[in-house]
Amino acid sequence: MTILFDNHQYAKRLQEAGMPPALADIQAETTGELMNALDALNTKLDKYATDTNTKFDQVEFTLDAKIDQVEFKLDAKIDRVDIRLNGRIDQVEARLETKIAESRAELIRWVVGVGILQSSLLSALLLKMIPG
Repeated sequence: MTILFDNHQYAKRLQEAGMPPALADIQAETTGELMNALDALNTKLDKYATDTNTKFDQVEFTLDAKIDQVEFKLDAKIDRVDIRLNGRIDQVEARLETKIAESRAELIRWVVGVGILQSSLLSALLLKMIPG
C-alpha cells in the first residue's frame, strides 16, 4: 500500500499555521522522507508476509505428504499384524477344537466304562441275591 504525501501542500499548511517558510520546508521534507521510509517498510512487510505464507503453504504440503506416507505405512503394518493375529487365532481355535473333541471322546469312554462296570456290579449283585 503506497502512502501519498504532498510535501509542498504540507509545507504550505505549516506556513499558514504560522511556521517560518524555511522551517516549514525542512519539516515537510523530513516528514516526506519519514513517510517514504514507512512506505518502504510497509512494502517489505507485505513481501515478508507473502513469502512467509508461501513457505507455510510449502511446509503444509510437505507435511501433508509425509503424514499420508506414514498413514499408508501404518495401515499396511496394521493389515499385516491383523492377518498374522487372525492366523494365530485360527491355529489356537483349531487346537482347542481338537482338545475339546479329544476330551469328549475320553469322557464318552469313561461314561461307557463306568456304565459297563456298573452293569457288571449290578449283575453280580443280582446273581448273588438269587439263591442258587
